[in-house]
Amino acid sequence: METVLILEIESTLRIFYKEELEDEGYQILSADNEKEALEMMRGEIPDLIITDYHLLQTKSFMSLADTAHKVKDIPIIIHIDYSGQPMDFTISKNREYLIKSSNLDNLKSKMRRMLGYKSLTKIS
Repeated sequence: METVLILEIESTLRIFYKEELEDEGYQILSADNEKEALEMMRGEIPDLIITDYHLLQTKSFMSLADTAHKVKDIPIIIHIDYSGQPMDFTISKNREYLIKSSNLDNLKSKMRRMLGYKSLTKIS
């Protein structure tokens, strides 16, 4: 079972994502701030992180992203509020943006693709 860390400021979205993704068979860790997420990662390293765009500018998030990369090169999906939102975070093979939506089909598809990509890179 793959573990996903949801880092989302809005509690209603965090709960919604958690319930939907647990129904898909993922183990979910959820936090509303970067410090809490880092603490969780000390106990369990997630296979994927989903984070709110608004957290990107903080020093704590950069620490979280650095930890994710150093520990396991964890893929990160960055949730944005709308398509015109400025994106100043470097996109790489394991960092992608996705517009927030109540329909999680795109999120689930991106998660499967990113987790599959990560698994393939482990085999090489």
